[in-house]
Amino acid sequence: MNGKLEIAQHKFIESIGKLCASFGLNKLVAQIYALLYLSDKILSLDDICEKLEISKGSVSMNIRELENWGAVRKIWVKGSRKDYYEVELDIKKVVVNKLKGSIQKRLSEITNMTEQFNSIVQSAKSELSEEEKGIARIYEERLKKIEDLKSLASTALTIADKLI
Repeated sequence: MNGKLEIAQHKFIESIGKLCASFGLNKLVAQIYALLYLSDKILSLDDICEKLEISKGSVSMNIRELENWGAVRKIWVKGSRKDYYEVELDIKKVVVNKLKGSIQKRLSEITNMTEQFNSIVQSAKSELSEEEKGIARIYEERLKKIEDLKSLASTALTIADKLI
């Protein structure tokens, strides 16, 4: 490959890694995706290790995360025992899938938290003084606002599914 193209590729991969890390994503996962995204052919784990100068174990672990996002697919190559990968070129689809997964996980955590919170408040109601019952009502009102936000986020996920 031409030296200038190699420099451009390296800068792109490094920049994507830094950008994604600034959003709290795994830098190496982003760099692997960027490498595969720029590649004009499928790459083996060994190819990825060589290009990014990282261990095979690290590539293998991080490529699984990309597979879970739907960002890469394992490709079978006749006569080879190596694992090869190709990238999902539809970046919008990859980003939306990743965001959906993160939001769904957070919504599940919110559901668990609100159910626990509500259960404790409800179980305490019979033991509360009038003043404490007022506090419990405030808790319930505020919990309702959190549940409304969760419902809005769920609706947004449904809409996002239709955009892909």
